[in-house]
Amino acid sequence: MWIVEAQGLPNLIHELVHALFLGALADDHGFDYGQIPLDLSLRDHRRHLWEELACCVLSTVICAPLEDDPESFARDWFAEQFEIQGVFHGLEHDLAGFRVRVDAHLQIAEHRAELLQTVDTARSRLESALAEVGVAAELPPSDPMAVWQDYRRGWARSG
Repeated sequence: MWIVEAQGLPNLIHELVHALFLGALADDHGFDYGQIPLDLSLRDHRRHLWEELACCVLSTVICAPLEDDPESFARDWFAEQFEIQGVFHGLEHDLAGFRVRVDAHLQIAEHRAELLQTVDTARSRLESALAEVGVAAELPPSDPMAVWQDYRRGWARSG
């Protein structure tokens, strides 16, 4: 038996997408903390980053339209979820370095394609899971590069 704790709908969606990737519930999504710091030159290590970004993107694009100020919500929620990920890369005290590291990998076409495929997979699995419980839902467009570019503009403005 599991108790799933989520702080609000955005967090619930985020955590549900993690469970859909894993195919089950597990503490910390079954992540092996012995892999820290993740090495993004390794495809399997990048997969962890892409899945996390997919969770961030889907929870952002699904929940932002439900908020009074969708743009602020999207910017703040994505930043909150993404910026805590530096710990998995050995950069928990270097947000600027973590941002640059991820951005550099997104500029590599092969890596960007991996992210796009991961988000498409997450979106499809979420739509299927909702349909299985009787919720017919067409999820909003989930363009991770658009969400990333909006986030990137925000960090450029903040210094």
